[in-house]
Amino acid sequence: MHVAIIGGASTIGSTVAYTLASADPTFEITLVDKAEEPAWAHAVDVTHSVFHTVDAPVDGETAGSLGTVRAVGADEIGDLDPQPDLAVFTAAAPRPDDATDTDAREAELEANRGIVDDVAEQLRSIDPIPILVMTNPIDRITYRLWRRLEWPRGHFLGYSLSETARTAHRIGELRDVDPETVYCPVMGEHGNGIVPIFSKLRIDGEPATLSADERADVREYVREIPFEIAKRRGAAETSRWVTSAGTSRLIRTIADGGSGDTGTPVCLSTPVDGEYGLSEGCLSVPVTLSADGADEILEWDLADDERERLAAAHERIRSDLQL
Repeated sequence: MHVAIIGGASTIGSTVAYTLASADPTFEITLVDKAEEPAWAHAVDVTHSVFHTVDAPVDGETAGSLGTVRAVGADEIGDLDPQPDLAVFTAAAPRPDDATDTDAREAELEANRGIVDDVAEQLRSIDPIPILVMTNPIDRITYRLWRRLEWPRGHFLGYSLSETARTAHRIGELRDVDPETVYCPVMGEHGNGIVPIFSKLRIDGEPATLSADERADVREYVREIPFEIAKRRGAAETSRWVTSAGTSRLIRTIADGGSGDTGTPVCLSTPVDGEYGLSEGCLSVPVTLSADGADEILEWDLADDERERLAAAHERIRSDLQL
């Protein structure tokens, strides 16, 4: 599989490249960035890391199956041969040092609209492919990119799996269980309007419930922890480790043909067209994946308050759409 990371010289882009190459060194990875020198440096460094990933030295047959990591300029994506099978959109304007609270989302939207339009112009020269959007604010950027390209909506996937990991972590703390035993999907907005679906909560495979206070605690934790990380580590760093791990997991699922055969959905931001009574805009909804992106949006039977929160998140997102 050939993955193009648009904004590959960025903190997130380069970390995704490293994580993906470490998880599966057979991937072809191209870092696409106007900052060609840093992109080249990341590509070479990740290439060297594969030596240890595969426990080199290996035999010639194994070596022949490994992919490559390279870098190209921002205007060269249409000339890539072969064409990418999937693109990761991480291109973004530099974050100011004080972008460490929820107010940063509005500034990010204003700064990144033009970048979306420039990248869309470059992507028009290739055939439609799945695009995993990681540029904030993710729901708004995903929608704008879809409207600019007018490719099938299932190709557009806004990344939101970090919320799922954070939700599981906090529930694990509250219930004194391993977070890896917790299943609680998260719908809604990537930001203040997260909607953990507590009605589907499972701990070690068994249905579980949380009190109203516990549910409020989880929502607050998931909303605030990325900004707390940014305050302590610096806005430019962001939550790159959980983000790159989740992204790598999604890409490998798509590369394997998707999740449709297993029926296991993931919640990702994709354009809605009547699902849950919502139209226009993008927000995280449960989807099954295929090699082409979102194969199907599943309409779960939600609790009343979950449906109300989802509608409120949708309205927040729609209010910011300027096309």
